[in-house]
Amino acid sequence: MSKSQENIILTTEQNDPETVAALIKHGSRFDGIAVGLGGLALIALVAFIITNTWPFIAAAALFLLLFPFREYRAARTMMFTAGILMGLWLFVTLASLLFPFIIGLLIAYLFNPLVIWIDKKWKISRGWSSLIIVFLLCGVVVLLGLILIPRIFGQIQALITTITTYFQGSTLTLDEEGIRKFFLTLGLPQKYVEQYVTGGIIPQIRTLYTQLPEVLVAILSAIPGYAARILDLIIIPVAAVYFLKDWVIMIESIQSLIPQRHRPAFITTFRNIDKVLYGYMRGQSTVAIIIGTLGAIIFTIIGVPYAALLGVVIAFLDLIPFIGLIMSIVVVEAVIMITMPITLGAIVSGFLVIGGLHTFENYYLGPKIVGKGVGIPPLLIIISIFVFGYFMGFLGMLIAVPLTGIILLFVREYRQALVEHPLL
Repeated sequence: MSKSQENIILTTEQNDPETVAALIKHGSRFDGIAVGLGGLALIALVAFIITNTWPFIAAAALFLLLFPFREYRAARTMMFTAGILMGLWLFVTLASLLFPFIIGLLIAYLFNPLVIWIDKKWKISRGWSSLIIVFLLCGVVVLLGLILIPRIFGQIQALITTITTYFQGSTLTLDEEGIRKFFLTLGLPQKYVEQYVTGGIIPQIRTLYTQLPEVLVAILSAIPGYAARILDLIIIPVAAVYFLKDWVIMIESIQSLIPQRHRPAFITTFRNIDKVLYGYMRGQSTVAIIIGTLGAIIFTIIGVPYAALLGVVIAFLDLIPFIGLIMSIVVVEAVIMITMPITLGAIVSGFLVIGGLHTFENYYLGPKIVGKGVGIPPLLIIISIFVFGYFMGFLGMLIAVPLTGIILLFVREYRQALVEHPLL
């Protein structure tokens, strides 16, 4: 029975039972209309978000309509869904503006266990330990930057020059004879090589040549621009220090917003999220660094140009399950075909290196460092990567797996709550 129905009964204690029943029926009908309007407001909110317009009016209408009827499970579910949608919309909309603060928060989250350990071990306050950790982290980043960044940027510029020269020289003078001999060395019959390669593949390659260089050069040219955001490089460590210093206060403030009766369940859920998120981020980033380093070393040994740059690219792409493997193969094979003589051994070597690294990761590094992962089916991982990538670009592809794991965690806990308390 809703509060509006209880008020009807309290104000009609002297009336006859038929009048009370009629008023309760009228109140239930009004409650249903209000919840239905709230559902329409939720649909409008989704439509506003999809069309990339401001959804604040629809969200405000939804909460104003449903808050008086929050004792109904349907009303609470719709308000919770609306809150999640608004949070995601705000995050996507303000992601570029809040990027340095998000990175600072991420650093604080990753190094908070270290601050706790320093406090217990040496009795150093959170403020000083946070300042020391961020200072040392900045020192390591600067040192690595002085060693690696000039070399990587130099390789980027050299690769841009190589790509431009290659396509400018090859657009009109494509080595048809070399391509024909290459396919013949693969064992293909000469008749089919002449018919399909010379008559079909080469014209398509010529068309691709007119479009591909602009895309590749634009992508590579944009990489140094991301590192040139000096203001972000200043904000990130400052934000990380304050987030680390006030981490306990922030958590306690969030917990204080939760009603006392729901607080134990909230703390349990938060700990489960922390276990999934922290374990995945720490493990996957460690694995990516190892794979990128091994890739750079192997490519240097076998003589593939721009090995350091390829190692960095492989490390970043390794953070994306499944799709990162395909993208790594495409990048490596493109560099090999552009910068080296086109031979069967050179092409196969790229596949073998990437395939060997990912095999080593899946059967040894992954189980050892990441563990069992976040418990997401492989097909759902691929779908989540495409969905988050569609809405949030490359950043969405990076965070797709941990966010999907958190969503599944909420779904499992919600289903468990329905089983334990079916009337909630």
